[in-house]
Amino acid sequence: MTSNFSFLPTEWSTLAPTLQQAEQHVYTAAPYAAVLCRKSLEEWVRWMYENDGDLEQPFDTSLNSLLHQPKMRELLAPSLFTQANIIRKLGNDAAHGTLTIKPEQALHVLQLMHGFSAWVVNMYRAERVVVPAFNVAAVSQGAPVIRYKEKMQEAEAAFQQSQELNQRLQAELDRVKAAKESHAKLPPPADPNEAITRKLYIDLQLAEVGWDPEGPNVAEYKVMGMPTGNGLNNGPGRVDYVLWGDNGKPLALVEAKRTSKDPKVGQHQSKLYADCLEQMHGQRPVLFYTNGFETWLWDDVEYPPRRVHGFYKKDELERLIQRRTTRLSLTDAPVDPAIADRYYQIEAIRSVGKVLEGQGREALLVMATGTGKTRTAAALIDVMSKAGWVKRVLFLADRNALIYQAKNAFTKSLPNLPAVDLTREKEHAQARVVFCTYQTMIGLIDQSYDKKQRTFGPGHFDLIIFDEIHRSVYNRYKAIFEYFDGYRVGLTATPKSEGDRDTYHLFGLEPGVPTFAYELEQAVSDEYLVPPLSVSVPLKFHRQGIRYNELSPAEKLQYEEKFADPLTGEFPDEVDSEALNTWLFNEGTVNQVLAYLMQHGIKVAGGDRLGKTIIFARSHNHAKFIEERFNAQYPQYKGEFCKVIDNYETYAYDLIKKFSEKEGAPHIAVSVDMLDTGIDVPEVVNLVFYKPIRSSAKFWQMIGRGTRLCPGLLGDDQDKENFLIFDFCENFEFFNQKPQGNESKQGKSLTHRLFEQRLKLIFHLQKRPEQDFQQYADELREHLHKQVVQLEDESFLVRQHWRAVEKYRDIHCFNSINELNVKELADHIAPIVFEMEQDELAKRFDQLCYTMELEMLTKGSLPAHLVQEARSLADSLSKRASIPTVGEKMALIKQVQGTSYWTVTPLSKLEHLRQDLRGLMRFIQSDKRPPIYTSLDDEVMTVAEPKALIIKGVNLDSYRKRVTQFLLENKTHLTIHKLRTNQPIGQPELQDLENMLFDQGEVGTREQFEKAYGIQPLGKFVRSIVGLEASSVRDAFSSFINNPSMNAQQIRFLDLIVQYLGSNGYLETERLFEAPFTEISAHGLLGVFDQAQAGQVVFMLERVNQYAEAV
Repeated sequence: MTSNFSFLPTEWSTLAPTLQQAEQHVYTAAPYAAVLCRKSLEEWVRWMYENDGDLEQPFDTSLNSLLHQPKMRELLAPSLFTQANIIRKLGNDAAHGTLTIKPEQALHVLQLMHGFSAWVVNMYRAERVVVPAFNVAAVSQGAPVIRYKEKMQEAEAAFQQSQELNQRLQAELDRVKAAKESHAKLPPPADPNEAITRKLYIDLQLAEVGWDPEGPNVAEYKVMGMPTGNGLNNGPGRVDYVLWGDNGKPLALVEAKRTSKDPKVGQHQSKLYADCLEQMHGQRPVLFYTNGFETWLWDDVEYPPRRVHGFYKKDELERLIQRRTTRLSLTDAPVDPAIADRYYQIEAIRSVGKVLEGQGREALLVMATGTGKTRTAAALIDVMSKAGWVKRVLFLADRNALIYQAKNAFTKSLPNLPAVDLTREKEHAQARVVFCTYQTMIGLIDQSYDKKQRTFGPGHFDLIIFDEIHRSVYNRYKAIFEYFDGYRVGLTATPKSEGDRDTYHLFGLEPGVPTFAYELEQAVSDEYLVPPLSVSVPLKFHRQGIRYNELSPAEKLQYEEKFADPLTGEFPDEVDSEALNTWLFNEGTVNQVLAYLMQHGIKVAGGDRLGKTIIFARSHNHAKFIEERFNAQYPQYKGEFCKVIDNYETYAYDLIKKFSEKEGAPHIAVSVDMLDTGIDVPEVVNLVFYKPIRSSAKFWQMIGRGTRLCPGLLGDDQDKENFLIFDFCENFEFFNQKPQGNESKQGKSLTHRLFEQRLKLIFHLQKRPEQDFQQYADELREHLHKQVVQLEDESFLVRQHWRAVEKYRDIHCFNSINELNVKELADHIAPIVFEMEQDELAKRFDQLCYTMELEMLTKGSLPAHLVQEARSLADSLSKRASIPTVGEKMALIKQVQGTSYWTVTPLSKLEHLRQDLRGLMRFIQSDKRPPIYTSLDDEVMTVAEPKALIIKGVNLDSYRKRVTQFLLENKTHLTIHKLRTNQPIGQPELQDLENMLFDQGEVGTREQFEKAYGIQPLGKFVRSIVGLEASSVRDAFSSFINNPSMNAQQIRFLDLIVQYLGSNGYLETERLFEAPFTEISAHGLLGVFDQAQAGQVVFMLERVNQYAEAV
């Protein structure tokens, strides 16, 4: 019988035998055939690397590496790459026994190889080859081979022992390249069976967590009890997958939908199948529904559906099923007083329990530093473990020091729960509590993926505790927060409600309303913490700078020597105070700081020794200078009393341990960031703020280092009653004027920003008809597309955005991008791409040039500060003219330095500037000044007596209840009534409402309000509480609602808008593309209405929103 591969020309005859051999074993030895297909794929890929001069073999020559090389990914269309990856993965699974391979699967990958080989032949051959359609009848139908595994091993061994590939002559390379370029537009072969490809992707994900998709009764399991047309539930059905327990009962089912469909369309079908399985086997399974890219879990006995990033393992599903009947109530579960015995700790645990028993899965605990967040977490784990809610727990923090300290604390509190620190240890199989940093875990999730299973699947941990959540789970690390599917509990003393770092939003909470709060003011009042006393110590140089005319004659000579220009001999009249401890280190200043501390700091040991002290330094150089000056001033302590503890110290944790010992040295710890947060040393009685602080959260975290109780510290009958904060950098003055500090924004990575800039350039360039603009847009499209195709499917980061990644692997999706495409790419692709370019300075120059290009495209002119920045870089480059590569560009550099260059700046000129100079940025010398050390006499100016630090706390939960109650009780107030009924309001009416709320003191001050709710328009806020009357909303949308041409889906969508506005009073347009609106259509508004109709809906919605503000 003629082989399906008889079409192969003689040039490829050596690659035919493996395929023909696979063709003979599809039905006789399916796993062996799958391995042969994978082997053939590798032969064809290696032929391409050998004969295509554009493909350069990487150091790692495995098939996986060869397929994922950027040039190969560019060459293969996304669909063809997917097919090749299917062949590779199925062959690997067959070789390792991960999956049971059926003949139809082996036939499918053989068909894929037929298409792949045909594509290669026609891509690289000058003359087109006619490829007949795959003939299934040509595949041998013989009896199965019993000892095929030995054949597999022989084939693999023979292939591994094959000689290295021969190098072709350059002429042959040129011929192949010419043929390839002439066939560049050759379309990839069609997928012979999309359903099988989708099934294989799901099979592989199931195999990753230990399931055999081809095991007994797993795939296409027959059930009875499905609804029929006659109203009875007696019809047959086939469940795509059933995952069985060892007791023969169903643990879970998987409903699989096409990749092109929203998996949520399978929700009801999966429920019907669950009903059947429960009736047949007496146990209700957990429901999964998926399209291969997006997976949803629905334990409908307990919770609503939620998106997950993979399937559960058998033991994880068994625990879910078991807990339905065995877990105990958390409401009255005993709390071990040996772990947590304070009333607020117990209340915090009960608050979490209430949320979880109410079918919630997330909780946020806001507790002042020193009130025992770690103890509370340990007690919570103890309660949930004994009540049968959790088995494995993950404790995450962003610093090694916090992990080290937390594990030590947990080991003491929970000695019977095995614990492991993954930053130091590897073996974790028996651990019940796992401690890890975010940085380490994000690598372990993928690294622990081998050819069989992931160690840490989405269901591995039952409870995840996020320490210092206010600063940790953002940008890249947010992926961990979303990946694990256990209960989530966040711990912080200083939550944030800023837009891009909203701690409350992470947990689905309203701003200022945590699950439980116990703040510093209350803790001090309850005498569980000690209060701080603040001492602002003004040093002359820190307040006024160093002025030459105020120095002594000897000091003037030193000043001239240190600060004079070496060429001109000129020196400045004064040095600004900002220079101190940045690049200027003055012995006299640090000596004064240390002397004041040693004289006025709280003493212990009968007043003979300075109590434990933390000095917060500005930099490592600053910290080392402080340590050196202390040892010079106080040599009697022999270098042990004062030590730098920061990330430069190899044995920092040993020093922390010694500092934590009551009588052990060091007694002064000079820290750079490392001890700002999370360090628990009750003996600390002195804090020295020797650096400027502008973050409110960090300010209060640092204060928290001294708040802990310490009985008997000052003598047998004298406890620690307070602690001192010596501020040498005017931090108290700053926060008195600006209690919230400076707003901090979570910075995007440079790669992220560059992706977004190129994306915006494409968006604007595509609107311009000029040929050079269109060509530039094409270049940018190719660059972004290359970044997408380089993403690895196995990465859990990629899988969280898998649908978007697969979509934009097709370069045509970058054509004619609209606002929705820009948002989709910015949200799903920009955060996960990477740059092969390692030159950071070149990329920063790219960012500057792209910013200028966008300004020219959108505004037609360049801001002066961007021009000045570019000219400054040119000035710096001009000083490096002796470097040949810089010298070659000196003509351009000089032009950029001048003003005439910037008179006319077309886009092409800016782009050439970027390309010509980006590679030279690495030659620019750092502007960082070398350190200068002086010994000028400084002095302490007038110091006030220590005073109590005012702690302004707001019980956010009770405050919000008070505001809500007041507004609801005053719904008839004229302005509130107008807001409820969608009537326009004027500024006088809004001012009247503000006077009633704040000036008359009904809901406290404006500051209290903004602390609880953030800064937002008052009318919008009032509406969010009182809502909008449904009749008013319907009136606003009447032209649509009363339109008889509306279909059922459109009417439902509009009704959802009415309901949402009725409850929330305000609806941002962007929300129309998110849940709950995407439950009607995955594409939200544009999936229900056409462009014109959608525009009308947005117009009417914006008008409703506008009436929430003064008009």
